Amino acid sequence: MNPAGLPDSREWGRLAIIALATVLSVLLDLLFDTVTYTHFFYLVLILAAFWYRKRAVAVGILLAAVHIAVEYFLYGPPGPGILVSAGVFVVAAYFLGYLFDLAGRRAGGLHFRVGEPNAPACDRDTQRLISRLSSRDPDTRYQAAGCLGDAGVSAAVGPLAALLADPETGVRWKATEALGRLGSVAIGPLTESLKSESVDVRWMAAVALGDIGEAEAIPALMEALNDEDTYVRSRVALALGAIGEAAREGLIAALNDRNERVRWGAALALGSIGGEEAATALIGALHDPDGDVRQRAADALADIGEPAVPLLLAALRTDEEEFRQEVIAALGLVGRPAVAPLVAALRGHDDWRVRAGAARALGDIGERRSADTLIVALDDEREEVREAAREALGSIRKT
Repeated sequence: MNPAGLPDSREWGRLAIIALATVLSVLLDLLFDTVTYTHFFYLVLILAAFWYRKRAVAVGILLAAVHIAVEYFLYGPPGPGILVSAGVFVVAAYFLGYLFDLAGRRAGGLHFRVGEPNAPACDRDTQRLISRLSSRDPDTRYQAAGCLGDAGVSAAVGPLAALLADPETGVRWKATEALGRLGSVAIGPLTESLKSESVDVRWMAAVALGDIGEAEAIPALMEALNDEDTYVRSRVALALGAIGEAAREGLIAALNDRNERVRWGAALALGSIGGEEAATALIGALHDPDGDVRQRAADALADIGEPAVPLLLAALRTDEEEFRQEVIAALGLVGRPAVAPLVAALRGHDDWRVRAGAARALGDIGERRSADTLIVALDDEREEVREAAREALGSIRKT
């Protein structure tokens, strides 16, 4: 759209394609006396959904009206079947728009970075750039947001934060990126955006706060670990992980929160922070009563990787069978970096529980180079170790 509120040339082109495709679909049906024009309508809906996301419902309503009008013109008042098929166009338009919008949200959308080859040069007038953030043209908003982020214009924080709710995915992403570049001055509006009714606004605010990486955002992010949306919680947790050391103590405490969603997010964040203290806390979380939290803790320990292996091996010294199984699963998730310590433990650890656990973890990993050690373990003095070695060798042979 241009500043006067009228469609720009690109918008006129899209509308022309939709109109032309609709007219041609109907004309082909009339010329060749078939009943296939409605099939072509779905191609029009796919194009509309790709361009307009959920706003493609308007095109669905238009196609429904055309369908009813054509049937009325050719055959008289439409029956229930025609009305239902017309309604399907509206439903399909919304569903396709939702899918395109969701794909753009999760994948980050298609967007270029200002400063790439062939990108327009940035205007040096920052006030003019800020005014362009309210342009009806998404390309103009996109470019202005990128330029303001590159220039570090703190006065643009509020208008950029408003763009987190922009209807265009690429514009939302560019605004998020720009706010992340502005640093601490953007923390206030971004933490407020964590409370938005829009899921997109909340998770993009979390991403921007992670890019900034300032401890000032920790209280708001910790509160947002209880967000009702799983994707938002994951972005919040990763933002806390990006902040790092300053967030560690609070996250470890959050592993004991009464709310399993908070514990889940804390485990995810600690996995990206790492360190012995985080690994010890995550091993404790393998006792969690919630299965999703235990799985997230095991995945987080895998993210920490080899540094967590000695602590996990030590945790095998327990008679709690369920806990042992969680620890073994975590060792298996660490994968190849854990093979050498596991082989060493199987060869010579003085606790049979550690040896048996090491054998089972090697079986989960499936590393063929550990087969020789497992074969030797078939003569271990403890039947539990011998049984674990046999099962592990069976698993390796299947891989």
